[in-house]
Amino acid sequence: MGRLKCRKDMPMKRLLTVLVILVALALPPQALADVDARTVRTVRLPEPARQVSISPQGRNYFVLGDKTLYLYTIEGQLLGSAEVGTDVASIAAQSDNLVLMTRKGQGRIEYFLVDPVQRIDIGDAPVRGAVDAPVTLVVFDDFQCPYCAQMAPVLKQVLDNNPKTVRLALKNFPLQMHRYARKAAIAALAAGRQGKYWAMHDLLFANYRQLSDQKVDELAQKLNLDMARWKKDLEDPVLAAQVDADLRQGQKLGVRGTPTLYVNGRLVRDRSPQGLQQLINAELRRLQRK
Repeated sequence: MGRLKCRKDMPMKRLLTVLVILVALALPPQALADVDARTVRTVRLPEPARQVSISPQGRNYFVLGDKTLYLYTIEGQLLGSAEVGTDVASIAAQSDNLVLMTRKGQGRIEYFLVDPVQRIDIGDAPVRGAVDAPVTLVVFDDFQCPYCAQMAPVLKQVLDNNPKTVRLALKNFPLQMHRYARKAAIAALAAGRQGKYWAMHDLLFANYRQLSDQKVDELAQKLNLDMARWKKDLEDPVLAAQVDADLRQGQKLGVRGTPTLYVNGRLVRDRSPQGLQQLINAELRRLQRK
């Protein structure tokens, strides 16, 4: 076998490739590692799947059936479905709710958004506005979140503009990065036992940058609360359990940041006053057609 020569007419990339191959052949073979392979979960589908695509975040996945697109959580919970037709050729998940689709014989890509309508039990959540309003606006809030503080007056304006048709329910979603958010949530619920929940809510957001035990005590005194009763309620495990239940509910719904809003279970993407009003009007029209 002739020796390898470095020739002027041999491209450097080809020479490097040959050298890499020779080095690899000279190395001793490595033993294959043992693997533990098993099925850890089985999800029953409504029909055979033509294709499955998981979101880049790894939280949801899409399943393409004969003519229906299904959305599941990674744990296997069906979030919703939409009819897309039998001519869908391929799907590629781009986010937890967005999938790219191609269709047979068509030179285009469709961006298809799947937003399931959630069933949100407001339970004992504080409610502002008409109690029997046909549209329920649910907000998952954090009392130290600057975006929540900015959103609070917007939601108040939405209620003022829709006094008979919209009510607001607040769910607590204290983020770990905000060390006083959970205490503030409990403080507001304790004030609610004296009929001052929303007054405390407004003061907490007005002072979200300075929240501390001392500051919240000052706010409670400003509201003329029975301080002994309020402080006793702060220690009531029922209120702490309510905050924890809100947090678990939000996590189950897929809430990952604040504020997160729903209009009759539909996720709000445009949180501007105009966007909210459009969603409310659309929901009122939908209810009238029923």
